[in-house]
Amino acid sequence: MPDFIKRPDAEFDAWQDNFVTKVNLYKAGWGLSADALAEWTLLTVTPGDKKAEWMVRWAKVKSGEFTHSDIVFKDSSRRSYESGDANNPNDTSLRLFINRYIRHNTKVSDGQKADIGLTIPDENKTPAPGVDGSSVLREVAGQLMKNEHLYQLSLVNTPGVKSLAKGTGVEGIEIFMAFTPPASVIVPPAAKDYAFDGESTGGYYKRQFDEGQEELKAWYKARKRFKGKTKTWGPFSKPWSGTIS
Repeated sequence: MPDFIKRPDAEFDAWQDNFVTKVNLYKAGWGLSADALAEWTLLTVTPGDKKAEWMVRWAKVKSGEFTHSDIVFKDSSRRSYESGDANNPNDTSLRLFINRYIRHNTKVSDGQKADIGLTIPDENKTPAPGVDGSSVLREVAGQLMKNEHLYQLSLVNTPGVKSLAKGTGVEGIEIFMAFTPPASVIVPPAAKDYAFDGESTGGYYKRQFDEGQEELKAWYKARKRFKGKTKTWGPFSKPWSGTIS
């Protein structure tokens, strides 16, 4: 999703393989409950369930000899394995397991999160001054411009500046995302819940979602990354959001 979970199937398969392998390596020290461990077994080991079904469906398509129905089954198994049903407390998936037991677990170090394939947003970088030393040029804002079926387009720019160019001295504008179920949630997620998702291009950020994410609320925030031997960042924007329809 291009966030920490890769969109292309081949990249997703490599990511999930590393994720499962490394979680199995580290999880003994994470203080997981019996319920969490049972959920992990269901997700990654149980024959015919989430991971096992994905492996079978992906192997068929990867072989190059497949039908249209094989593609449909592959896509369905990936959605189930990757996203699951966020509104069903009895369901599980990679994302649900991460949100329930890993992302906010104080026993999981940032180094371990990086090793298992999660993106660690750095909220503590020193903000860079604008080209003229002002704080205005460090600021960035975003707003949702288009919200279509499984697709959102955001405008990302410097408040009060007509040009959509990144600006002198700006290397890139980073976009971070978080999700909340249900869509009726109006309070933005905590800063630690956002993960790096990509970079704005030409003043816009395009985001395609999977069917398994429909009805969730997608939250965005942005910051500028400045050029230099030592990377520096501007402050995060105020969050903006849109319900995935």
